Amino acid sequence: MNVAIIYHQFPHYRAPVMRELALRGHHDYVFYGSEKDFDGIKAFKGDEAVAVSFLDVSRTKRGFRFKNYVHIATDKSTEVLVILGNPNIFATWVLAILGRMNGKKVVFWAHGWLAQESLSKRWLRRMYYQLSHSLLVYGDRSKAIGVSQGYNPDRVRVVYNSLDYETSTRVFEHIESGADGDVSCARQLFSDPLRPLIICTARLTELCRFDVLLQAAEQLRHMGHEVNVLLVGDGPSRHELEQLALQLELSVHFYGACYDEAVLGRLIYYADATVSPGKIGLTAIHSLSYGTPAFTHGDMDRQMPEVEAITPGVTGDFFCRNSVDDLALVLKRWFESGNDRAQVRRACRSTISQRWNPAKQRELIESALDSIRWGA
Repeated sequence: MNVAIIYHQFPHYRAPVMRELALRGHHDYVFYGSEKDFDGIKAFKGDEAVAVSFLDVSRTKRGFRFKNYVHIATDKSTEVLVILGNPNIFATWVLAILGRMNGKKVVFWAHGWLAQESLSKRWLRRMYYQLSHSLLVYGDRSKAIGVSQGYNPDRVRVVYNSLDYETSTRVFEHIESGADGDVSCARQLFSDPLRPLIICTARLTELCRFDVLLQAAEQLRHMGHEVNVLLVGDGPSRHELEQLALQLELSVHFYGACYDEAVLGRLIYYADATVSPGKIGLTAIHSLSYGTPAFTHGDMDRQMPEVEAITPGVTGDFFCRNSVDDLALVLKRWFESGNDRAQVRRACRSTISQRWNPAKQRELIESALDSIRWGA
């Protein structure tokens, strides 16, 4: 089948699954999206494997505005439209309606249901999703919420999410081979490298609640567990967090922004835990890819789908949202559990290899497309 995939932009981390579809998929794919960067997220503009046809997209106060996109829905050579499933983008409604009017199969690719919603939002979302023949969502919980609200389970397919699994695997195997020697560039950043190392790779924003992490680090010190904290990223909250770290006399290193996967991989690999006090999202996938357990809050109505990669006590754990005391206790319990680091690393990597990788995504996406080829 000829399949058009339409996004406002393809985030840079979406490139690996796009390459999977273009190079190893059994359908013919055309990708449409903006070449602009939005909200600090770099757009993937295509490469030798994936050609992106650029759309005229602009950012507005209410969301994204598309121009010159109707031809995609009316192109006679296109059989399936896979559309970013965001009801706040008017163009996605138009694409879906015109696509159906022109005899095309319509698929929405979306977060789906993240939490129980008010009746009005529930009604709007249901009406929107009903425009599609199939809905691709990121997590099992999303599907379960949709089904609980009466949505047809046969029309919801869980396809998970992913980062660049091939690259992270190469970096991981290089580290494991010992080619770099017994060197941890992450631990060498601290005066006492033998302390447990907590890391997070994310923009330093208020929503990330790194203040909770720093206060929990102070609590851990009083509990007899001094830790090193490595924050990899930059953002508007950096100065405030630096001041808090000084005030609490903590061992915190602000690494700054880093986009070199080989460097990031080594920093994460040698950490004992990733802690994301706010929503965790793809940070969980990044952490587990290098065998490092991830910790975040357990209020699932305020989480991202990727939180499902965390199995409590195995690949990380959850704490009560915004609770400094509980985060400290959860980390203390983990550090005192005697978990075998190699076993934890294998469990983390296994989670990614089973579900959260581009090859698995491609397999699940194509299964969904095959099912609608002969279905409704």
